[in-house]
Amino acid sequence: HFGFTAFRAGQGEVIESLLAGRPALAIFPTGGGKSLCYQLPAILLEGITLVVSPLIALMKDQVDGLVSRGISAARLDSSLSAEEVHAIYARMGAGQLKILFIAPERLANENFRRRLAGCRISLLAIDEAHCISEWGHNFRPDYLKLAGFANELSITRILALTATATPLVATDIRKSFGISERDHHQLSFRRPNLSLRVTPCQEEEKRDLLLARLQVDPTLPSIIYATRQETAESLAAF
Repeated sequence: HFGFTAFRAGQGEVIESLLAGRPALAIFPTGGGKSLCYQLPAILLEGITLVVSPLIALMKDQVDGLVSRGISAARLDSSLSAEEVHAIYARMGAGQLKILFIAPERLANENFRRRLAGCRISLLAIDEAHCISEWGHNFRPDYLKLAGFANELSITRILALTATATPLVATDIRKSFGISERDHHQLSFRRPNLSLRVTPCQEEEKRDLLLARLQVDPTLPSIIYATRQETAESLAAF
């Protein structure tokens, strides 16, 4: 299905944890191959794999890619019509889906949970799992309910995935889903093609310093990040 001859770093270990029936946490950098960690077990295991994701664009991209590889996948999100939702429910009921992508809010829908209760759920994959932690930068209250839903539906095979988790956030995720230390798989975030330099300075020094840096080689493309739109517009004018 996927066209690979070998696993990338960490993938094999995560998949082994899941196939052994244990919940796992995968903290891989962006582009580290997190998706394969649930897509391959989804094909190998009997039943349907639920993937919780907060991003509609990501869900659509994943579903399109899976369908193009001959894997039965679908997504339930707010962009679908009632007819499209009913068609997906029919495929769920008939056991015709291997992977279903949903937003975390979907699990609060009682009708949807009733339908899930009639399905054999082989795996629950939670993308952007740092959203579960109140210590995280992207906390979403609906993520807090996921552990309860997993218990309610008797799902024991769970994969939490994220590219951003401090030790505190990782501990929070593991505690929520009963993930042991041996099933916490983490890769290095070091990028050998990137070098980082930090220059501490006073607020009033920032613009002159920035200008001096940009003037070192004005031909190089540059990106300036700001935390607020107002700051970005003011910097652009400067």
